[in-house]
Amino acid sequence: MLNDSSWFVVQTQAGKERLAAAHLGRQGFETLFPQLWRSVRRSRKSVNVLRPMFPGYVFVNVDMERMRWRAINSTVGVSKLVRFGEKPAALPLELIQTLSSNIGEDGAVVFDYDLKRGDHIRVMSGAFSDWLGRIIEMTDTDRVKVLFGMMTRQVEVTLPKHQLARAG
Repeated sequence: MLNDSSWFVVQTQAGKERLAAAHLGRQGFETLFPQLWRSVRRSRKSVNVLRPMFPGYVFVNVDMERMRWRAINSTVGVSKLVRFGEKPAALPLELIQTLSSNIGEDGAVVFDYDLKRGDHIRVMSGAFSDWLGRIIEMTDTDRVKVLFGMMTRQVEVTLPKHQLARAG
């Protein structure tokens, strides 16, 4: 990262986040495209695929004094650089550092919190994506037993720890 540069948000065309990030990279811009593993149905099977953590958006590092930042708007896959007024609004550096430090080797954001029994959690990927629950048992180092409220009863489900994030 350059000292005089800042991170900005680029709105992409629908479903073109990867394409926009690739073309911005070819122009010399550093990009950040956080993704999550999501479970989708294909041909009656459930398959895990990488999906954007922020659908429709990519983060880009720009030195406003040295780089031609207006070229971002005409990049393939890009809709526009998100701005407030005339100039793009910069993101907090801490946000970018946190996101980039939590991206694993496969390109997916890894939520590696020190979870413990009784914690309220949100499932970030998989078949129970976006469900809220409570940890009732730590079965081993990689899996936890979670209690979900479904309609009028409670259901226990064992999930991989990497799919969970602390809620609240």
